[in-house]
Amino acid sequence: MLKKYLGDLEERINPEVEDEVTAQWRRFWNREITEDFFVPARTKSPSKLEWPQINVNDAIEDKSFELMLLQQLCEVNGTLSDSIGAVPQIRANYGSNIMPSLFGVEVVMMERALNTLPGSIPLSGGQEKIERLIAEGVPHCRSGQGAAVFECAQFFIEALKDYPKLQKYCRIYHPDLQGPFDICEVVWGSDIFISLYDTPELVQGFMELITATYISFIDEWFKLVPPQDDFNTHYSWIHRGKIRLSLDSCMNLSPDNYLEFVKKYDAELLNRYGGVVHSCGKVDHFVSLLADIPGYYAFNLSQPSYNNMEYIYQNTVDKNIPILGLGRDALTEAVKQGRKLHGLAHSVTRPTL
Repeated sequence: MLKKYLGDLEERINPEVEDEVTAQWRRFWNREITEDFFVPARTKSPSKLEWPQINVNDAIEDKSFELMLLQQLCEVNGTLSDSIGAVPQIRANYGSNIMPSLFGVEVVMMERALNTLPGSIPLSGGQEKIERLIAEGVPHCRSGQGAAVFECAQFFIEALKDYPKLQKYCRIYHPDLQGPFDICEVVWGSDIFISLYDTPELVQGFMELITATYISFIDEWFKLVPPQDDFNTHYSWIHRGKIRLSLDSCMNLSPDNYLEFVKKYDAELLNRYGGVVHSCGKVDHFVSLLADIPGYYAFNLSQPSYNNMEYIYQNTVDKNIPILGLGRDALTEAVKQGRKLHGLAHSVTRPTL
């Protein structure tokens, strides 16, 4: 089943095109973009095959990992078929509960018809359960969903071995590990926001454990899939550093909460690995607090309309921190208002000016 699709991609990959896409990204990171925003481009290479649609549930539940790989190859097909300069890449796409599952969180498959990644149920047991987790120490990286993630990645590596262009240009990027406080909320449940005030020392203790677990997991991952020294990929970007941290749950925190309970753990990971910070939702209340973190190389937000974008720009591009993945509407509005983006704003679609 996989061979004809792997063969199709191998035939369509043009090293000159891929090298040029990479060169465009390097110019972006080297601050060589003369336009106000950056939209990488590629020469289209459409397929002659009819590609399938793979349901998320089917991909996750397939113990052979063939459907997971095929689902990811469908994404590569889309990349090669488009004119936007995304990077061919694949990952073990098990969703955002990988790290919480190491602590025993139940991963819940959604209805198949929804075709979306799994949810989860927080642990029961309250404060005593968190105390037990801290006492037990760092969980094994192959507990929970971890085993499937590592086995899937190994399958990907083996599958690409007979396809030299895919092996070189289709990058395996790290799974969705979220960030320390995201993991904390998913494991603890919504009571975490009360516990910030009732049991702050316990929250700090658990955040320390989560951060140590993240390090243990990603170090093991990098043994299997070594990162590049300078540029790596995520969400079809090429970015500086080795990781992408998600701060989704931080939209629910005050700036003081972020400083007290989260920043030092994010900083520990970014200082150790370097990378990109992502957050969904409203972020303009804490984005300024990131700017002085060593290893914080770029910011990605999902909902510009929820934010004061002028304040976002002041605390990113004006401070020489790129923004990745902005949509057409946000950039169009910025340019219309005469907003200078200094060549540090990346968009997946070219604004209409």
